[in-house]
Amino acid sequence: MKTVGVIAEYNPFHNGHAWHMQEAKRISGADFCVVVMSGNFVQRGAPAILDKYARTQMALACGADLVLELPVSWALGSAEYFASGAVSLLNSLDSVDFLCFGSECGKLAPLHETAQILNSEPDEYRLFLKKNLKAGKSFPLARANALEQYLPNAPVSSLLREPNNILGIEYLKALLRFDSRIQPFTISRTGSAYHSHTLHGTFSSATALRKLLDSAKLSSLKSETPLPVYEILLGELGKSCPVSIRDFSPLLHYRLLSIASPEELTDFQDVSAELADRIFRLIPGFEDIEQFISLVKTKQYTESRISRCLFHILLDIRMETVQAQQDNGWNSYARILGLRKKSSSLLRKIKERSCIPLITKLADAKKLLSPEQMEFLKKDIYASEVFQCVTTGKFKQGAYSEYRRQIILWDER
Repeated sequence: MKTVGVIAEYNPFHNGHAWHMQEAKRISGADFCVVVMSGNFVQRGAPAILDKYARTQMALACGADLVLELPVSWALGSAEYFASGAVSLLNSLDSVDFLCFGSECGKLAPLHETAQILNSEPDEYRLFLKKNLKAGKSFPLARANALEQYLPNAPVSSLLREPNNILGIEYLKALLRFDSRIQPFTISRTGSAYHSHTLHGTFSSATALRKLLDSAKLSSLKSETPLPVYEILLGELGKSCPVSIRDFSPLLHYRLLSIASPEELTDFQDVSAELADRIFRLIPGFEDIEQFISLVKTKQYTESRISRCLFHILLDIRMETVQAQQDNGWNSYARILGLRKKSSSLLRKIKERSCIPLITKLADAKKLLSPEQMEFLKKDIYASEVFQCVTTGKFKQGAYSEYRRQIILWDER
């Protein structure tokens, strides 16, 4: 019984995701597919366009056998934190044989070579990186430039200029660092570019689909998504989606107004002293999140970095907590969001072999986790409560308790 792992956001699920899952199983010969998926907040520093339960239904309807939630500290982290958290989770199950990820490159060898260099950080490379950072470049650009200077005759530096390549390299770095037995492979990304805002026939980007959902043009999505996904979107539109970053402006503004000093901001994950000073100084100019991100943005601090920092502040994700999570093995539990009914044998295998407890009911978590581990889980619960606070107000739907949510059991129709 072989299992392939996929790391995803499905924000929202589209034809490219369905193709990726099918190819992951076909190429690996796996019987099952385990998906590690971001919860209600995603890596670019924003809320998901619809909640994690609807997106779990989409994944199960299109071939996933088991969907696990990526803890919010990793889901809202840099590419390195996102990848490390997700790979650690798959690795801790001790039941996943392969990891399949999409990339612009489509070849494992150059991505693996780059991952090895970035993991070992040779002295000469570190010197180039330091010089680029000192010149005021953002970390992603400084790293790409440093790699180009370290290997001037190799094309590897260009790999760090494409988003899926970057994530793929981070997955490979994490596999090396954890000395994992999981075998990685990559497939070429099909269709439009990751950040494309326009439809591209059958395979359009999630960015383009979010734009359509935000404007309520759902009919245009029919050819871009598998039929079960389209039906789920049809049922959710206007009831729980679309959720936009703008919807969180009042909550974030209120949170920022409670900050007494720049030093207080440096307690939060990824907020440097310099960035804290800038955010604090510009709070009086806050109008909405998108405007504030543009206001804070500099050559050194990208919009994604700033957006992630602002959501770390809103969701109370602190450096101390993140460091404790890392010291505790990155992941101390695996929360199940959904399971395909016919894949119960996979769940039995994971329960037998997993190094960390599986959580199917939040009410049982206290029996399974230490007080320190419960603190990590509470971050996920709080993030879901904040998300629900916004969606309840926007769509005038009844509130629900995260503790009362059941895992989604998908039955073949």
